[in-house]
Amino acid sequence: MSAWRHRGEPSAARGPRRPSHFEYSRVSLTFESEGTNCAGWLYRPDGVESPPVVVMAGELAAERRFGLRPYAERLAEAGYAAFLFDYRNTGDSDGEPRNLVDPDSQVADWHAALDGLRGRDEIDSRSLVLWGAGLSGGYALRAAAEDGRVAAVIAQNPMLDGKAVTRGRGVKGTLAAVAAAVRDKLQSRLLGPYRVPVVGDGSSMAVFEDPGVRAAYRDLVPPGSAWRDETPARLFLSLLRYRALPDPEAVTCPTLLVSGTRDDLAPADAVADLADELPESTLVELPAGHFDHYDRAFEQTFGHLLSFLRTVR
Repeated sequence: MSAWRHRGEPSAARGPRRPSHFEYSRVSLTFESEGTNCAGWLYRPDGVESPPVVVMAGELAAERRFGLRPYAERLAEAGYAAFLFDYRNTGDSDGEPRNLVDPDSQVADWHAALDGLRGRDEIDSRSLVLWGAGLSGGYALRAAAEDGRVAAVIAQNPMLDGKAVTRGRGVKGTLAAVAAAVRDKLQSRLLGPYRVPVVGDGSSMAVFEDPGVRAAYRDLVPPGSAWRDETPARLFLSLLRYRALPDPEAVTCPTLLVSGTRDDLAPADAVADLADELPESTLVELPAGHFDHYDRAFEQTFGHLLSFLRTVR
């Protein structure tokens, strides 16, 4: 394993965009995952024949519009194609109940996206790189392990253990979350799902209860979004059982792990421990919180991402 540990502070803002190297186009695509149509955007650099593709998905209960477009745009400007998709039940994808967080189904969506891309002629379907952030970072690692044919995987602030979301609740709060999940399971077929806020306003039981995390998540939601701040409560049971990667040695491709030393949702120590277990990994640690990689630490994070991509393609 190689490790880069950045000791400086992230810049306060992104600043002006650098001049584009490649112009690019964006087209809307759909793919089918277990009978449900999922929506995505394919960013493709102009004048690049068969570019490698970075397949991207975002945070827990988030749509593809939440903080990911700058990454996809910059990748396209650098000569890489990017496919940015919504999970089933989320964003522009079909499926009910809306905003459902189900790790097994969402990993299946990754596999379906890969299958769809492998049938396209305008990209290099032999050079697929998986990029996931937060919960999707764990999914990307698992999908890479199960697929065995991807060129590389990038896991940004990967949530490797679902208990990271619930551990701050204490015993009473955890029991309340489990009770809400059981209620959702029992009533969903007759009355519809029992929902809880994703971030909330601090007055009700939300998935993310920390005020700083709530504020940072809200900053990802673009103005005018129709996104509803709610998710079926059964996700609490899913998260309590969730482990991203039971067998790290099954990830045989080059892997970039990016973590934040101020991240409570995806602790840097856990990410570093995983880096030690992966056969071929690069670890980047930045002095950042979980959502700083979309804002204050964007330039540094993207710089490491691009450097890594240039080593694998």
